[in-house]
Amino acid sequence: MENNMKKFLAFTLIIILSLTLCGCARIEKLRDVVLPPLPEVTEELENTPAPTATPAPTLLPVPESVTASYNPKLADHVIVGVSSTRQEFYDPQNGTELILTFAYDTPVVYIEGNDQASSAINEYIAALDETYNTGNDYGVGTALGLNAMLEMATDHYGYVINSCLEGELGFELSAVRSAYITRADESAISLAFHSYEYTGGAHGMYSVRGYVFDTETGILLSLDDLGADAHALKNALGDYMIKLYEADENGYYSETVLPDIIEGGDYASAIRALVRDGSWCMEQDGLVFFSDLFELGPYSSGIVEFHIPFAELAGVLDEKWLPGEKNGEGSFSLRMLSDVTDGSAEMIDRVVLAEDGEQICLVAEGIVYDVRLSQVGYSDRFYETDQLWVCSYMNDCMLQISAHIPEGMPELMVSYTDGEGQQHRLLLTQSGEDGSLVLVGDDIEAVG
Repeated sequence: MENNMKKFLAFTLIIILSLTLCGCARIEKLRDVVLPPLPEVTEELENTPAPTATPAPTLLPVPESVTASYNPKLADHVIVGVSSTRQEFYDPQNGTELILTFAYDTPVVYIEGNDQASSAINEYIAALDETYNTGNDYGVGTALGLNAMLEMATDHYGYVINSCLEGELGFELSAVRSAYITRADESAISLAFHSYEYTGGAHGMYSVRGYVFDTETGILLSLDDLGADAHALKNALGDYMIKLYEADENGYYSETVLPDIIEGGDYASAIRALVRDGSWCMEQDGLVFFSDLFELGPYSSGIVEFHIPFAELAGVLDEKWLPGEKNGEGSFSLRMLSDVTDGSAEMIDRVVLAEDGEQICLVAEGIVYDVRLSQVGYSDRFYETDQLWVCSYMNDCMLQISAHIPEGMPELMVSYTDGEGQQHRLLLTQSGEDGSLVLVGDDIEAVG
């Protein structure tokens, strides 16, 4: 998660997702929700372009032969595609100055053989989207909402103009929510939402909220659900987090956790306070807890993270949440869709990044795990900026991708874990010799 904040630098996927809301009582009241009208100022924003949209990553329909029952097994793929919505609003005076960027990601879950759990998770995510859009309280979190942000952006623009501060203060305010899938397999689907808001002033504010779902039931998990003795589990978590701080082997915590600004200097209590719902997510190798801004240090400390390996929780964590055994061998290759022989391998999904892009196939030869398709940036090394698609495993099957693969600087990466638990990161690029599409390691020197 250390590179996740760089997500705020890149938004290239413009997608609008529509989800049907049904189910539990908390979601029921969303059925008749209508986004409130924009403030009066919107009548003057005639030059504001409507948000454009492209199709979201297409998930295959559940086969008709699948029953409602669910028995987790390797044959069931767990897939999460990420849709993005982005809106930009311009000044009411000339329609030329960007005054507000409002954007958010929406994970779309597909659990093969378990339509009921898929729907339950997607409905919860829909409630998060409604909250983010409207600012209304649906029992799943809080947000300012589009209308409040637009009103603030218009007021801010007027203040800058009327105070003759052009050139000293920027015009643009922003609200951006980015989604990351930290785990998606037969046991758990874990999502981390990174939110950033700039409403004027010296700097913006950002936060992270975690949501972990039981793949079998679709229910949102709390810490109390992770072990038979929740008290013992929470104590073990707090103990290990304090140990990380006190050992501080790489100097990370000495720069981010500052007892001088913690009430009474009681860093142990402040760290234990992070063991709470909403401030954790689940990865393949353990749990991650994170603070709020200013909770353990100044703004410059950012959000402080604590990684707790599953091995440290033996006896207090239910074995259900441990990752499944990985075995077998596999790797990836790239092929043009036109070169794929019908029936040579199962096509499990399709991701559309550009309708007029190259039609290529990412082919899993053998078995690979925790497969992720991401957009990447480069700053001394390649780093993930946007997660596009995650799959629990692929075994002699293909993912179709519609995208432009530029010459020089790669923009897409596939990562996966092999049967020995080793992670691999491969960039989708052109060979530079004959223009053919190839996969190369992420340690190449960037060109362009």
